[in-house]
Amino acid sequence: MQISKVQPVFKLELNHKVTPNIVTVAKYDGTHPCLTASAGYDKIIIHHPHGGVVSGRAQRSQAHGEISELNLSQAVIALAAGPLRPDSGRDMLLIGSPSQILAYDVHDNSDLFFKEAQDGVNVIITGTFGKYLDNLAIVGGNSSVQGLNWQGDEVFWNVVGGKVCSMITFDFDKDGENELLIGCEDSYIRVLKNNQFMTELAETGPVICLTPVTDVKFAYGLANGTIGIYEEGIRLWRVKSKQNTISLQWSGESLACCWENGRIDWREGHSGRVLRRVQLRSAAAAMLLVDYRSEGTPDLVCVSDRGEVLGYPPYQETTGFVSSKTLPSEEDRQAITELFNRKQALMVELQHYEANAASGSTSLEVAERPATSMPTNTRLQVAVTASPEEGCLELAIATNNETIVRAALVLAEGMFETGETLARHPAPAQLRSLLHAPLRPPRDVPVDVHIKALVGYADSEQFHIFELTKQLPRFSMYTLAPKTITSTKHGSHVTFRITERVQRICMWINQNFILEEDVELESEDAKELHVNFICLRDRSRLEMGFKADGQVKINTTDIRLAGDLVQSLAVFLNLADLQSVAHFPDAEKKLRDEMDNASDVGEMRSRLAAETAERAQLITALLPAAQDAAAYDLNAKSLQRSRDVERRAFGGMSRASCNTRTSCGFAQKPSHYFATGF
Repeated sequence: MQISKVQPVFKLELNHKVTPNIVTVAKYDGTHPCLTASAGYDKIIIHHPHGGVVSGRAQRSQAHGEISELNLSQAVIALAAGPLRPDSGRDMLLIGSPSQILAYDVHDNSDLFFKEAQDGVNVIITGTFGKYLDNLAIVGGNSSVQGLNWQGDEVFWNVVGGKVCSMITFDFDKDGENELLIGCEDSYIRVLKNNQFMTELAETGPVICLTPVTDVKFAYGLANGTIGIYEEGIRLWRVKSKQNTISLQWSGESLACCWENGRIDWREGHSGRVLRRVQLRSAAAAMLLVDYRSEGTPDLVCVSDRGEVLGYPPYQETTGFVSSKTLPSEEDRQAITELFNRKQALMVELQHYEANAASGSTSLEVAERPATSMPTNTRLQVAVTASPEEGCLELAIATNNETIVRAALVLAEGMFETGETLARHPAPAQLRSLLHAPLRPPRDVPVDVHIKALVGYADSEQFHIFELTKQLPRFSMYTLAPKTITSTKHGSHVTFRITERVQRICMWINQNFILEEDVELESEDAKELHVNFICLRDRSRLEMGFKADGQVKINTTDIRLAGDLVQSLAVFLNLADLQSVAHFPDAEKKLRDEMDNASDVGEMRSRLAAETAERAQLITALLPAAQDAAAYDLNAKSLQRSRDVERRAFGGMSRASCNTRTSCGFAQKPSHYFATGF
């Protein structure tokens, strides 16, 4: 790995703290880019270094002369910008609050629309996809996505299986039209074409970052620190980090990764190898690919949470990590790296052979055997079997000779509750050539299990490291049920019809399940197949029947499992369309209960809104009366003060006593009584 210091091409300070992941760049006047970010609970800052001072609601910041502040009455959840109006080339600012969306024209200081978001707001982007040719404001909520035009009208709406964490528009199937890629909290990347989901890509954590790479590639980032690249729906590579990614951008010829702790990596697109790296002075808030200098070339604009903004040029323009003047090609550098790795492996193997030769013949005593000796035919063997008694999969790691497995490290994403690594190191008295490790995949997705084992003799001081990778099939947590168990009658099932040979169905079952023996037909002329499985997680039943006329029936109480089975079989058989009929009474009842609860919540919200409007109308009506009462109270207090002055003037006598006193020479009221209102 070659890492070099990269100097930024520009640097500035916003003098405001920036909320992570709520940053965008827009051209509000159609020409000059402005950095817009959330600087607190309900405050937005707009940096306009190229002039064009923002006016209207935005007020000039006292902390920075090139920044204007826009104060709102609600929390800022998401920001986006784009040319929504078809008759204007200027960008409009989209502001998402927990339950509302505001489209604001910063240049003209006017609102395009104000929309209630019943399902909440998590992500907002702008773009076109499918049959929608105009720019739309695409809003991702807690369980749905919707598209709004520049007038605020809902153009499309669709349900998503989980909370939306990220979205991009991308030509996934290379048909000339963009599809909507949605990263969800339930660890799926869903592809929405027009108003139908065309595919799902299962991952091992919430998908928080998506970015296009080339015409057929896109990059993704997960909440567990994993990043990678897909090409035409096939994952090319992925790497894991202890930090979570903030943003991914394809800059020049490399993938730029911005992490939470402020580290920025440039990685090769085909392997993920780090080319160079820089570190910000504080945690990162955002990373954008924009032409902020207006020079025709987009820069990588990195923003920290303390308001520091750094701009880095694209990869092909800065080659400081290469020392020679004549730059080698990518193929030459890759060949050199492979040869170097091969050299290191051969050197280690040569050391092993020399150590074994020095140990003499195989009849030497244990005391004469070197610490690094190892039989040349030593192999590490790995097998996975189902353990119904323990309710898990049993991973067996063994050697093929008298050597023992001193310790094993099992790495698998999303597999273990305490993390992604399981270490097994038996006590010295329990060392054997066989080591077991339990595996419990929580979800029905394919998982790559990486195994690193220390192998040697029981009295060895140094051990050899063996590395293997074992892939668990998608439905590995289901094992064949004994033939003595009768079929269940729960009534939950899904049925569909296919035109495919039963032999192909057997191939699909053998590839997607872990079986002691492959499923085979009883005879070559058999045209029907019935298989029963037991789930190792909860001992639930799964029954699948394939009839000669193509009718398929899957009996299970888990509606998600039924959907996964149908989708997996359709992908294996390369079926574009498959009509199915599902009957799940328990799931339907639960759905109806949730809909009733949602209806009650909606009614309560409407009633509260009506009561709030009634109270506001009452307050508006009572406000003039309150003002009159306040004015009357002031007059009453003034009158009381006059009376107090009068009492002090007449020695504490009351007004009545003053009027009845004729011996004092007052034939009538003094003139000052009229002045005080008597």
